[in-house]
Amino acid sequence: MKRSSGHLLRFIDLGLLLLLAFLSVAELNPTLQVALPSKSDASEKVIVARVSFNQNWDATVKRLANSELLCQTTTVEELAACMENQKSIRFLLAPKENSTVQQIVTLLDICSALSLRCAIEPIQT
Repeated sequence: MKRSSGHLLRFIDLGLLLLLAFLSVAELNPTLQVALPSKSDASEKVIVARVSFNQNWDATVKRLANSELLCQTTTVEELAACMENQKSIRFLLAPKENSTVQQIVTLLDICSALSLRCAIEPIQT
């Protein structure tokens, strides 16, 4: 019985040595420093526009604050060009009527490719 427990103690010692070796080499202090948002960032005014589109890509882009019509398009290419001209605006994608999920995915791909800030508008119930 004593002989079999001797091998077990050697494995435990070996495991402890490996753990201590890992802890001595591992970097436990994070080196990434991220600046926290300051008050000046909070006062920045965000401009938001709603992109309403149907299954035929008839779309309008209107500012939310004052309902100013920025663009009215009939193809996805025209809509992408319109959104690209308004890089500083955040877009709310608002599908209407019988819009498809694929159309939303296409617009999200366009937003990603053009580095635009887009979100899908929640459904109003």
